[in-house]
Amino acid sequence: MHYEDNVSQASTGATRGNAKLQWRRFVAPAVVLAVGALLLVALQHLSKTIDYHSVVHSVMHLPVSAWGAALAATVLSYLALVARDAIGLRHIEAKVPATPLWIGATAGSALGNATGFGALTGGAVRCRVYGTAGITPAQVGRLTVFTSVTLAISLALMTAAGMVVAGATLSPMFHLPQKVVETIGASALAGFAAIVALGCGARSRAVKLRWITVDIPGRTVLLAQVFFAVIDVIAAALALWAVLPHGDVGFVHFLVVFSAAMLLGMIGHTPGGIGIFEAAMVFALGHSVPVPEMVAALLAYRAIYFGAPLILSAGLLAGFEGRLLSARFDASRREQVLQLVPLFLGIFAFVVGGMLVISGATPAFRYRLLCLQTVVPLWVLESSQLLASVFGVALLFVARGLMRRLDAAWWITMAVAVANLVLSLAKGLAFVEVGVLGVLILLLIVTRKRFDKTSSLFGEPFTALWLVCVAIVLALAFWVLFFAFRDVPYRDDLWWQFAFDERAPRALRATLAAALVGLAFAFGQLLRPSAGRFVAPHHDDLRDAQRIILAQARSDAGLAMMGDKSFLFSESREAFLMYAKHGRTWAALHDPVGAAEEWPALIAKFVALAHAHGGRAAFYQVRADALPLYLDAGLSLMKLGEEAHIALDDFELVGPHRSHLRYALKRGERDGLSVEIVERHSIVGLLPALKQISDAWLSSRTAREKSFSVAAFTAEYLSAQSVMLVRRHGVPAAFVTFMTTDLKTEATVGVMRHLPDASPYAMEYLFTKLALHLKESGYQSLSLGIAPLSGMHATPLASSWHRVASLVWRFGGRFYNFRGLRGFKSKFQPRWEPRYLAASGSVGVFFTLADLSLLAGGWRS
Repeated sequence: MHYEDNVSQASTGATRGNAKLQWRRFVAPAVVLAVGALLLVALQHLSKTIDYHSVVHSVMHLPVSAWGAALAATVLSYLALVARDAIGLRHIEAKVPATPLWIGATAGSALGNATGFGALTGGAVRCRVYGTAGITPAQVGRLTVFTSVTLAISLALMTAAGMVVAGATLSPMFHLPQKVVETIGASALAGFAAIVALGCGARSRAVKLRWITVDIPGRTVLLAQVFFAVIDVIAAALALWAVLPHGDVGFVHFLVVFSAAMLLGMIGHTPGGIGIFEAAMVFALGHSVPVPEMVAALLAYRAIYFGAPLILSAGLLAGFEGRLLSARFDASRREQVLQLVPLFLGIFAFVVGGMLVISGATPAFRYRLLCLQTVVPLWVLESSQLLASVFGVALLFVARGLMRRLDAAWWITMAVAVANLVLSLAKGLAFVEVGVLGVLILLLIVTRKRFDKTSSLFGEPFTALWLVCVAIVLALAFWVLFFAFRDVPYRDDLWWQFAFDERAPRALRATLAAALVGLAFAFGQLLRPSAGRFVAPHHDDLRDAQRIILAQARSDAGLAMMGDKSFLFSESREAFLMYAKHGRTWAALHDPVGAAEEWPALIAKFVALAHAHGGRAAFYQVRADALPLYLDAGLSLMKLGEEAHIALDDFELVGPHRSHLRYALKRGERDGLSVEIVERHSIVGLLPALKQISDAWLSSRTAREKSFSVAAFTAEYLSAQSVMLVRRHGVPAAFVTFMTTDLKTEATVGVMRHLPDASPYAMEYLFTKLALHLKESGYQSLSLGIAPLSGMHATPLASSWHRVASLVWRFGGRFYNFRGLRGFKSKFQPRWEPRYLAASGSVGVFFTLADLSLLAGGWRS
């Protein structure tokens, strides 16, 4: 694999295809931006006759019974949604067990309502959940089409019935005379009755119309689906009716208006029909219900019918981590459902971020400020509101990392949520915010293990759609600011007024700070260079790399064939370097491989590539003879340690200094050990036994597979190596792979593994046998690998890095056995050769070291 450069050598056709794809990428953001602008215009029109304080007063004084009734109606609506999915599954002749049916219908509907485009977002959730029961994406697509169409039909039927019985109410909404409205309604009802009677049979059937196939439901299935869709709509209407002052409007007339408004919102495809639905409701019922009370009821309805199910769904999926729910699924199906957790938590975090930003633009309650005035100083109040808004913007961006299951996103979200628990209290005793943040923190704790990726949080640029969504939240915050403080005249000195009762200046500063942070980050994302994209290499690259490796002397170049590194070739393709990337660090492993005269240009090319993508160039474990090349490239040098090389020409087992090796051989033979060489063509048949040893070795150390600079156990890599296998009484007990080239001058050990209960002398026995075998085969040197921090001495003129490394060497044994590793290799009396890090920057070198340690540990970005 390699990182694709921005300047690709693509063909003309591919370039045109990419241009077309780029054009399509901006269609959705443009549509969302246009819809958002229209909604703000609609809100501005609606707010002309609305007083902010009257709306807040109405919301705060809603009785508990009204909230309870609305919640009960919401439960009834979601029960009907589950029934609709069950009937839809029957229509497509599929079966789903009860648990995934409840999870899929509830979570899918909640996500679809919260984000809009329910057929897509809710369908994606159903694909995950219903897929555990063997339902294919094509079947989910048919189910989604069926439920969406029947819901639209049900709304149309309810609207048509309303046209007949309440034409006078709907006539102004449609700008049509009452008689025309009644005639249209009656015609629609008659048409539906004719379709059911004549077009639907007893059973479902498929009708092919040229290029598409249409599923015609059976009469019973269609009527059952329409019935539960009507129950769904009535229950949703009851949720709003419960919190709405009725005035002189009866429920039947209200239901007619609600159905028509819901149908218009469904056509608009905004999240839950937001904006369109509210505008239609206020327009139709504004003369019967006071507008502030209507708006307050709509806000409460949004919180109950849309917000509560989203939180419940996220909690349901979080609870799925436990045994009670997940026991009904096998491991693979359970994991498929749990992949939805990051998606829901990401959306929930985005909503919480928007709540914090908009909250910073609203005035706190005066009586709460009076309480705070006796407890906290003014600067705490001022900074709390500003920081809470800024942290809210941070959540808007970090939410994307949660969706990608990033470890860093989890930690930042947790830190922001915990900090805002305090800030929400300090800025105005915002108890509702505290409750929502508490739910978010609880969900994060329960789902911690879902976020296990360590890729860079901002390694990839944000999509235009995401930035547009953030912009809409900020624009909405400014609208709320000007709406809430409409009666406050704007003056230049408003920015500099600081007092407990000066709520407008405080909200103005907080909203401006949030907007500036959001704009700064967005522009930074738009202007930053591309971080590079990981793509699979062409087979020609792999072939050329292997050809170059075999034709030169340095055997450790065989690590290039592990498949976890990218290749950068010279112009002649007679030399290359292998590299990987983590964070901003572009790390080449070892010196370039191949023709030495091409190294300078190749090093310069790699440094330029890293800098072009806004990264740091680093060359890891380079040899002393090439250091002038890195200095010429403007890189800094740091010693990393020393590599142990056994001079095989002088390797003998005679003399007192080899007594421990002779003892290891005798002890190994006494313990029933024997060795054999397994050549490359015979590795495949031995892989199961080698993997069993490797897995046992990793489990005994609670370790994960390494990569980059350390050989890892993969079938493809081992199949290209030679292996020395140790058997104990004929049973495989340990092994080591070794890399060689066609020149047969140097060999390097690769993967080393042994069973936990193997003889304590097994590895010493194995390496001694390997050295003797290679000597007999004519090799001159055997590399045992690097000993980190070896040879780092704190001399009077030593650099700060050498002094720190020396201390780590002396006192870091509890974290890593530095001395033990060198001690084992010293038994073979090797020649110690220094290895260095050549990296760009000064302070950034320490970040490079951290990235390199993560790369070696198997992490990648």
